[in-house]
Amino acid sequence: MADFLLQVDHKLTFNVNTQIKEQLKWLIGIGHIAIGDMLPSANQLADELGLNRNTINWVYTQLREEGLVTMQKGRGTQVIDGPAAQQLRKERIPMQTTLDNVIQEARSENIDLQQFFMASLAYSLLHNPRPVNRLRILFIECKGHDHLFYRQAIAEVTQGEVETVFLEDWHLRESEITKAVKRNHVIVTTLNHAEEVKALLSPHSNKIIVIGATVDTSTLLEIARLQHGAAVAFACLGKTGGEWMASRVQEAGIQHLHYEIIGWNEGEQALDSYQHLDKIFASAAVFPELKRLIPDKVELFPMLLEKSSDNLLHDISMPGHP
Repeated sequence: MADFLLQVDHKLTFNVNTQIKEQLKWLIGIGHIAIGDMLPSANQLADELGLNRNTINWVYTQLREEGLVTMQKGRGTQVIDGPAAQQLRKERIPMQTTLDNVIQEARSENIDLQQFFMASLAYSLLHNPRPVNRLRILFIECKGHDHLFYRQAIAEVTQGEVETVFLEDWHLRESEITKAVKRNHVIVTTLNHAEEVKALLSPHSNKIIVIGATVDTSTLLEIARLQHGAAVAFACLGKTGGEWMASRVQEAGIQHLHYEIIGWNEGEQALDSYQHLDKIFASAAVFPELKRLIPDKVELFPMLLEKSSDNLLHDISMPGHP
């Protein structure tokens, strides 16, 4: 685990959750916290900063939703590689040089750094105002599917703000979720849960967009070439996601393999229980960790947004919609 020292300032207008999250993202982005590093336990970091453990759990959960870490019960919170980490490094490393120069110049002028950066934020807002009509999207999915893939695809196609709500939390946070429904323009869910979401949202008037994913053809060809009777597992955040992956393969007419399902965030068995498998195809959400742990057996199971779904998302992002 990398050594680093986080700080919180209760006098800042940014809440401590955001302060900690952004510091961790900065350290990941510049490589001070490396891919594969374990973050401190929630208890440890809470004690070091004099905060409640729930605050740290919130931060780690947010980092997981952004695709930067995995959280495994009994294993801890680990930084993972992937599109989110690569984009963060691409952004933060050039920023570091610029900010080092700005900070050095500000200090030479005896300018208070906190006041300077708060003023800089205000200045940037004045010169680059946020569009008042930016599309706000509420994405509803279960925790078992690769919701990170869908969230990223929605954001990339629509260029909108995407908020995620999990079906498992619906009855625990119903009033909070109702507020989320009201503050977003459009609801997006997947084919897996379309009817359930439509029933839950029947009292609301929000437009519901249903999207689906498909599998890269080259991956299906690779699986089809496996030896007859080979033991193949499909791994996702939960078993429902793994079952979806397996069903796509079976629908392609590939029936000569022995299939198993792994829900990686559902308390799976020790790694030696997978030694009988010939291949494990993992969704992007769990691929980095599984590849690190079982490098010889694990392959990426790349998902693609269906063309019709891509078109639907493009449509709602056009001026005048929704």
